[in-house]
Amino acid sequence: MKSYPEDLVAAKLYNERELTNFPSMTPEQITTIRREAKEYASWHREHPLLHNSIGVVLLTMLFFFNYFTVCELPYYLPWSMDEVGGLLIVGLICGGLHGFLGHSIVTYSVHEGAAHNLIIVGTSRFVRVLQFIANNACRLFVADPIYYTEGHKIHHNKLGSSVDGAFTSFVRPQRLFLSLLPGTPYLGIPAYRPWLPEKQTRSRLISTALTTLYSGTLGVIVYLRFGLPFLLFGVIFVAPLIGYGLDRLRESSEHNLLPLDNTNGTRDLGMGLWGLLLGGGPWGQPCHLSHHLSPGLPWYQQIRLHYFLRRTLSSDQKRVFFLRPIIGFPTLAWQFTVKGLRYSREVRDSTKTT
Repeated sequence: MKSYPEDLVAAKLYNERELTNFPSMTPEQITTIRREAKEYASWHREHPLLHNSIGVVLLTMLFFFNYFTVCELPYYLPWSMDEVGGLLIVGLICGGLHGFLGHSIVTYSVHEGAAHNLIIVGTSRFVRVLQFIANNACRLFVADPIYYTEGHKIHHNKLGSSVDGAFTSFVRPQRLFLSLLPGTPYLGIPAYRPWLPEKQTRSRLISTALTTLYSGTLGVIVYLRFGLPFLLFGVIFVAPLIGYGLDRLRESSEHNLLPLDNTNGTRDLGMGLWGLLLGGGPWGQPCHLSHHLSPGLPWYQQIRLHYFLRRTLSSDQKRVFFLRPIIGFPTLAWQFTVKGLRYSREVRDSTKTT
């Protein structure tokens, strides 16, 4: 992941000025939370068959629906793609769902699987094969699990520091806005993708080849069934725009404008509309604070810890660590924009004067 030293300067400046009275979790709260998380932590290893069945079924269903959205769903929609209006509607619906599910698979596979090895657990030969498939499924969507895993370990140990493998404690609004523009997934501008190295590596080339094979196969099916206009608009234009955009919004929201420490530097997007949308589903890190407090928990136990946190934290703490229903993310995005522009401008101006 490309680093931006000026963002770290802005984050430190913001912390010094605006987070001096931050309602940090107390040592007593941390002890209580970790004691609770410890009770959850062993369940998936004590019930490996059930846990692994959840992982296999979930990943299989995600891939099935990823295929279904662009190769089958257009047959069932009432709009005709012979007309421009119908093409746009079907392209937006099917392409949008396809992009959402691709984002969901990448997040689940590269994070839950490659980085934490939690999709499939066990040591038998058959289990190791399943682990390999689950942890590398993200390669079908460009992601590099080897590169991501290396950076993610540092991210957990050095959150908010200059060596953070996925530093998003401050994200310049200009960079975030550019990442949401059409075509950005192909151009790689701006470059802050923690799941893909900036330089070509053998692992990245493998991911690129597998992505080309998978996407090309789906593309041929879509072209033969629905024609070139739907392929270009729904699959090549809309799907990457939605999938990449959701990924950037999630990545930019988990740590942005929070303290530069491992304990208090993360927020939960939650199990409401915004957390499930930006996370790509309940397995896509909507409970990221729970994850940082106890990285060994699988996604369904993170949700359990999330609700324990909601019962444990004070009202002031819940205000900064959780989103309000419906208006929570728009409010947060406005805060990112206003404060992000202010501090990035100040850092830029101070750099010019020196």
